Amino acid sequence: MLQSTSSTYAQARELWTLAFNYQEQHAGMKVRTALTLALADIYQLAPMHAQTLCQIVELFNTASLVHDDIIDEDPTRRGAPSVWVKFGIASALVSGMYGYIEGLQKLNALGDPNLIHAALGSLEALHIGQHLDTQLSAGDSLPTLDQYRFIAQANTGCFFMFILDSCQSLNPMPVAVYLALQDLMLELAVYYRYINDYCDINHTPHFKKKGFAPDLEGGPKTFLMILANSPLIKSKRTDLQKRRIISDWGDAGVFTRAMNIMEDSFKTIELHFEQARCLAGERNFGSLHTFLRNVHFEQEPQDNYYQSLIR
Repeated sequence: MLQSTSSTYAQARELWTLAFNYQEQHAGMKVRTALTLALADIYQLAPMHAQTLCQIVELFNTASLVHDDIIDEDPTRRGAPSVWVKFGIASALVSGMYGYIEGLQKLNALGDPNLIHAALGSLEALHIGQHLDTQLSAGDSLPTLDQYRFIAQANTGCFFMFILDSCQSLNPMPVAVYLALQDLMLELAVYYRYINDYCDINHTPHFKKKGFAPDLEGGPKTFLMILANSPLIKSKRTDLQKRRIISDWGDAGVFTRAMNIMEDSFKTIELHFEQARCLAGERNFGSLHTFLRNVHFEQEPQDNYYQSLIR
């Protein structure tokens, strides 16, 4: 077996992580960290366990983003060139694996096999969801909303469920509380994906980070495309072509319907929250309540791109 103390191995390892570290430097809003800390409050986890879970879920998420940008051919991530653009596809693929491996190693150090089981289940769900998403994006037909929700719960919800399952393993709560929180996590995954899909097409501040309406080049995978019954084939489109699509969808009421669906989804999240809170007795749900209010999407009139077109 190779010795990690050898200079050749150490140098190679440093180069291996270079592209991954570049992505880590362009951090997002740390949504999963905030969610971990909120659930840690409910589960009364030791600070050391909470911080370790935060580190692990961010490693997993960063790795998934590196690979996701390759699959979707997204040239920009968080306002900077994507890893595959800056370092090449091969380096991005290989370096992206660092996040999964390092996360599992940190988890293994906690000495609880149930945590490893939760992580492996999460990573499997991530890649199954990514596989289904890729197949749909490459095709010329639209998924149903139910299929879309399933993919969102697998692909986006996998890390939310990893956090919850890890907390449940470290300091178990009654099953009824866990199940209510599970329902909350799965609906949150759908809602979070709704927001990302909407913002990629009709939220002006988002364009500063990812470019102008990037999902209109990405294939039939967003719920706005489902509502518009418009299975766009994956291809490059000019800004003028994108503006025409946005205008047509807005005129057809797609964005209004999307906002209504998103609000209904958030109300479902609130119901699951109240159910879990009532079942949990005296546990502290304050941080989770704050987290949910922070992720609640309410678009300002000046940020609605379609409205700026018709004005």
